[in-house]
Amino acid sequence: MDAANQALLERAKRARSVSRSLVTKQINKLENEINNSADKTTVHEIYVQLISKYEEMSTLDKEVESLINIESLEDEILTREEYRDKFIIWKIRAERYIGTVSSITFQNSVENQPQNVTPLNNTVSSVLTNQPRLPKLTLESFSGKISVVSQFLG
Repeated sequence: MDAANQALLERAKRARSVSRSLVTKQINKLENEINNSADKTTVHEIYVQLISKYEEMSTLDKEVESLINIESLEDEILTREEYRDKFIIWKIRAERYIGTVSSITFQNSVENQPQNVTPLNNTVSSVLTNQPRLPKLTLESFSGKISVVSQFLG
């Protein structure tokens, strides 16, 4: 690897290191607020900030992966997946905690995110938000009178 690419790699790794630290701090903050039964608005704000920080980290992960040598790629992917798993766990916990906030609020936060959302984030969001909508069934109240019997007697 030439000196220019090495410098780009070091810069990207440092930026990613800071980004990973911010994601970890945001997760810890989210965990603390949920454990202390914070109001749902505060948890939602921290959650949206976490998504933003995670997206930035994912972008930096891709940049580092494009610059590193093949021998280091496996370790990079394994570390990336650890952060992704942790993010998904806390994303789901936050959504469950906020549960009573209308789905419109979540939909708006997803729609207002930057366009560089990672494919997994889209997959997880679509799985969590695109539940099938079944038609509402209404049952008529039973009066207690059986009118079907006359058909069989006649």
